[in-house]
Amino acid sequence: MIKFVFYFVLIVSNFFPNICFTQTYPIYKNTSSIAILDQEALFEETKYGRDILKEVERRVKLLASENRSIEKELEAEELRLTELRKTILKTEFDILAIKFDQKVKEIRSEQADKQRRINIFLIDNRKLFFEKVTPILLDYINELGIEVLLNKDTVALASLGSDITISAIDKINEQLKN
Repeated sequence: MIKFVFYFVLIVSNFFPNICFTQTYPIYKNTSSIAILDQEALFEETKYGRDILKEVERRVKLLASENRSIEKELEAEELRLTELRKTILKTEFDILAIKFDQKVKEIRSEQADKQRRINIFLIDNRKLFFEKVTPILLDYINELGIEVLLNKDTVALASLGSDITISAIDKINEQLKN
């Protein structure tokens, strides 16, 4: 019986191909070309991005040095207040302690503001960087015939050949020499 069914299906499919139960899939004439790009590496490894990061690092080091200097001054002032506490009235000391506490809070606020300004500098320059490189990347992916460019962080798996980060870095360095 199984042989009969097998031969029947074989004969029907050969002589009547339109009757066969087959699944057809659409065939696309133009395959989509997709590439990936590591945006972090693009920023960190281009000359433009490295220059920005060096400036941020310089500012952070300067702020850290300033913070250490301020910390030493405040420690010395606190030590003087502690010594002075033994020789003055409690109400006088309390007034000096409150002023010292206010001074410390103001300094912390100022230093935190300086840190925020460094962060804003980085964010603004990073944004400017990507505004400048977007037209370069668009031209480059058109040149390569790439239709879709994805950030490496959003891709689960990709072949090594689909990552154009290094060649994009070279292209950006070439076009953003100044």
